[in-house]
Amino acid sequence: MRRHFGPALPQAAHLHALEQPLQEFPALTHVHEAICAPAHQLLPHTHESFEICYIHAGRGTWFAGGREWDLKPGDLYITKPGEVHGGRTDPRDPYHLYVVGLDPSALPPMGPRALDAPARDVAQAVDEAAALERGWAALDQRVIPGAQGIERIYRRLLAELDPPAPAEPAARALRLLMTQALLVELLVGVARLYAAKQGPAEPRPLAAGARPLDDRFRELTLWLSTRLADPPSLSEMAARAGLSPAHFAVRFKQQTDRTPLEYLTAARIGEAARRLRRAPDLDVGAVALELGFSSAQYFSVVFKKHMGMTPSEFREQAGI
Repeated sequence: MRRHFGPALPQAAHLHALEQPLQEFPALTHVHEAICAPAHQLLPHTHESFEICYIHAGRGTWFAGGREWDLKPGDLYITKPGEVHGGRTDPRDPYHLYVVGLDPSALPPMGPRALDAPARDVAQAVDEAAALERGWAALDQRVIPGAQGIERIYRRLLAELDPPAPAEPAARALRLLMTQALLVELLVGVARLYAAKQGPAEPRPLAAGARPLDDRFRELTLWLSTRLADPPSLSEMAARAGLSPAHFAVRFKQQTDRTPLEYLTAARIGEAARRLRRAPDLDVGAVALELGFSSAQYFSVVFKKHMGMTPSEFREQAGI
């Protein structure tokens, strides 16, 4: 299968292309940054990966599914595995774009207590973004505007993956964890953008002092609090709420202002913080495993992103 920046892209003023950058994580197929030359044309092709493409600057035309769209800075779009697609840049204002490719078939199945929690979180985030994209595509729309700033995540991915692979196992493991955490951040950002474009939340009258969740989602969040160590899949949550995955993802975001994965992760980190406050002698690794994280290292990466400090720093600041 031909990829975007293989033979189909000979006209690049700048090309930063990483193919299969992590042997330990084959689901990440490529990460690219390209500044296209005025003559650039991306020939019709398909590939097995699920691509998240972002137009940082420049303009052009994109086609997929038998339709064409004019793209501009800040536009984001997803290409599905096996979909014929291609495009051309505006010769007066060539593209500067970023692409991440993920192979869904190489991600772990969503199941109880998956051993590889970081890869499970990536799979859950792909599932959310894909479900929302399916719902958005049903509205005959494929391009999502307003993603300005998301290029920072692409740049951090390239910076993380650019150096030669470290020889030390611990350094390699940390690189893998950081990359997976960045992929989750990217996918959650995509899901938030898709959900935001689905329209405003349905109006609902609230009695004085009532919680701002309808009964269906109040029950669901109570149930989720019992599943912190074994986070359910998007499909399982949707079935519990009696909705399709795409509709559920949109309604959950409207109800909680978070995607399902964001909500679950924040709940798990919040519970971890409470446990660390209550038990001065509690081992951080034990907390990580009890809340479904595969390692203390990954737990620390996620905890720092949410709390602004590592679990150890949190305990010190709390005076534990």
